[in-house]
Amino acid sequence: MAEVETTRDGGVLTLTLNRPDVLNAINGAVHRGIAAGLKEARDPEVRAVVITGAGRGFCVGQDLQEFREGAGDVAANLRSNYHKNVLAIRALEKPVIAAVNGVAAGAGVSLALACDIRVASDAASFVPAFINIGLVPDSGGTWLTRRLLGAPRAFEWLTTGRKLSADEARALGVVSEVVPAAEFQDRAREVAHYFATLPTRAVWQTKRLLDAAETNTFAEQLELEAETQEEQTRTDDFREGVAAFLAKREPEFTGAPVESHPISIVVHDDLRRFRLTVAFRLLLVLPHVLVLSLWSLLAVPIVLVSWLVTLVRGRTPDGIHAWLSRFLRYSVHVIAYEFLIADPFPRFRGWYGTYPVDLAIAAPARQNRLATLFRVLLAIPAYVLAYVLGIVIQLVGLFGWFTALAVGRMPRGMRDLMAYCLRYQAQTHGYLLLLTSRYPTLASGTALQFEEG
Repeated sequence: MAEVETTRDGGVLTLTLNRPDVLNAINGAVHRGIAAGLKEARDPEVRAVVITGAGRGFCVGQDLQEFREGAGDVAANLRSNYHKNVLAIRALEKPVIAAVNGVAAGAGVSLALACDIRVASDAASFVPAFINIGLVPDSGGTWLTRRLLGAPRAFEWLTTGRKLSADEARALGVVSEVVPAAEFQDRAREVAHYFATLPTRAVWQTKRLLDAAETNTFAEQLELEAETQEEQTRTDDFREGVAAFLAKREPEFTGAPVESHPISIVVHDDLRRFRLTVAFRLLLVLPHVLVLSLWSLLAVPIVLVSWLVTLVRGRTPDGIHAWLSRFLRYSVHVIAYEFLIADPFPRFRGWYGTYPVDLAIAAPARQNRLATLFRVLLAIPAYVLAYVLGIVIQLVGLFGWFTALAVGRMPRGMRDLMAYCLRYQAQTHGYLLLLTSRYPTLASGTALQFEEG
């Protein structure tokens, strides 16, 4: 029996946490099941996702049975499991609905709050149980709760650990509606199918804009709205919406996005730079340069295997695609850190959603065998241009270093230009690594997404 069951109903993908005997407490298998389900949710045919629980509970957080022999490296567990999944929920370009059927406690509360909408059964309850065992909230619980409730109410709830009934949660705005238990499953399905009929790209962009509004100034948010609105006018759903309005009929949205490159850079950097780390950036980046060099050596035989398999099968193996995606994403994180395109010290893993300048890479697709055979030759013009753009990054980064050292900020124009150049480099390397058969493009479009000013 799978700890997380995935089912499809039209455009709705449902992830059901399936450990009812322990109220769906989270263990390693549940983490892996959620991650696999969210990966499946990237399928263009999926237009809405539901996360719910089997039996009487939604999710009571960490399974403490795993701590019988000691807690181990809790921070590492959070970073590699909990963080990965809640970040994937926030990054998923589809609406995610938490169908809270019963008790949500601890990290189960955080999981529900990470979703875009929460529909609760009248049998549901919410308990931020961390304080009861001497811990603090994790999995984004403090950020998410403060965002929903404001600091005073968030502090009171999290530090007392008191249980909120479903009706209390609705009154506070934690959930959008409460449904009698007998009608809950039907109502959750109805909500999910409603969202699956909406213009999926517009729903995602609204989600993205609201997240960016947490840190943007008003002027920055206005600019981001303008850029996003311009992009949306190029979608089929916009054209369908206008046509339906003029014809006085109901629109039939497909959720199809603007055609974009399979490799794109997403930027949610806040432009602030810590002067001390700026001053010593070239020294601080040395461990990453070493790791990246070793990773590059290991990548050579893996790319060769990938090339041979793709020649035979016409498609890169999923496991190799995932490994090379992490390698390329990590290299982007390191370059972004080195040249002050972003400020935080990167992690060494290359996971998506873990750095302010990130690389989104589409799932593997069919590739033309003849183009695969001559890939290195075909990539030469792009590689030459990528080399030139690398020089641009170095020059702009040098000026940016002096500016950031002086004022503690990176000018937006410099940051955006370097991100643009880095995007082309990433697409070129992705083309060489067989992560995509699409040639690099100088056009911005949705291949360069700025989520902050």
